[in-house]
Amino acid sequence: HVLFVGPPGLGKTTLAQIMARELGVNFRSTSGPVIAKAGDLAALLTNLEDRDVLFIDEIHRLNPAVEEILYPAMEDFQLDLIIGEGPAARSVKIDLARFTLVAATTRL
Repeated sequence: HVLFVGPPGLGKTTLAQIMARELGVNFRSTSGPVIAKAGDLAALLTNLEDRDVLFIDEIHRLNPAVEEILYPAMEDFQLDLIIGEGPAARSVKIDLARFTLVAATTRL
């Protein structure tokens, strides 16, 4: 996984596209503010194909609850979702395709 840091217009998105093209894989693009809920991220991740590049622009604007779902997806290529509340809550693990996350931010 890769994090690009730099001012707007520097070419972070273009570099991510070049990475995908050189790897011969699909390029999927989104931005932090668009991923409002954990379910939004789950939908993106479960639709990736093996080795795809997922580019998240403005990753610094991700909701903290969404970040918590992203970490195990990056490390273990699994979604770890909690279904239900209280004593009835249970954890469900969903295997994901192995992907490369390329993220971009303007903040250090």
